[in-house]
Amino acid sequence: MRVVLIPGWNEGADGIQVFVKGRHRIPGLAALGFECAVFDGGRGSIRDRIGQLAQFLAGLRSSQSGDEPLALFGYSAGALTARALLRAYPKTAVTAIFQLAAPNAGVVVDDAPGILHRIHFDRDVLEDLDSESAFMSWLNQIGGHWELDSKTQRKRWKLEKKPWIVPENVPISNLTGRMPRYHNQSDGIVLVESASLDGHLPCEFIDGKNANHLNVGGTWNALTLVLRGWRSDDVCWPQAVAAAAQLFRRSALGRKQ
Repeated sequence: MRVVLIPGWNEGADGIQVFVKGRHRIPGLAALGFECAVFDGGRGSIRDRIGQLAQFLAGLRSSQSGDEPLALFGYSAGALTARALLRAYPKTAVTAIFQLAAPNAGVVVDDAPGILHRIHFDRDVLEDLDSESAFMSWLNQIGGHWELDSKTQRKRWKLEKKPWIVPENVPISNLTGRMPRYHNQSDGIVLVESASLDGHLPCEFIDGKNANHLNVGGTWNALTLVLRGWRSDDVCWPQAVAAAAQLFRRSALGRKQ
């Protein structure tokens, strides 16, 4: 199976290579038998990059022989691009989507601009990621409303009804971090209910004090280390490799049957 990996914003192809090549003698997807290709992330807003990803996949299709299954592995906002591809082009031949730390219902932009700017999110990307944005309403085919969380005293975005996720024949799963310092409700950026679309999208979790948004993606940022104490280790990303491989193998088996 060929797997196309879609990095988070402004990471470029190098930012997601840990999932392909592995690190510190821990194997990545390539060592597990998957043929991997990395989309460079594209340019512009999430909406702009949907078409760029479609062109990239078309190029891969033209260069391969036979009907080799193709799966998507998207991290953070890149995982939204994977879903958005099938929203815009529902007939695209994708056998499964693995999401890592995906904010499927958007983020609370009022709380997030400082931290997101520090990890190099562009303003147009932030506008698309806003839970109230036209892009999120288009992607999920539904709006929502704000509710106040009595435990954290922060507002949360609640969907009005069941959202669109992906076409019925495409398996999907989202793996997201949960940190005790955020009441196990967030990885520091992505809220649990956003990751799972209020429980409508299959979601698994990595729990722990280092299960922050960047470390789940196998990377770190000096500013977030200083300002938030977000540390990096080799605990989270290998779990993502294992979960993705399991989903892709299961989807390949179902395809053969």
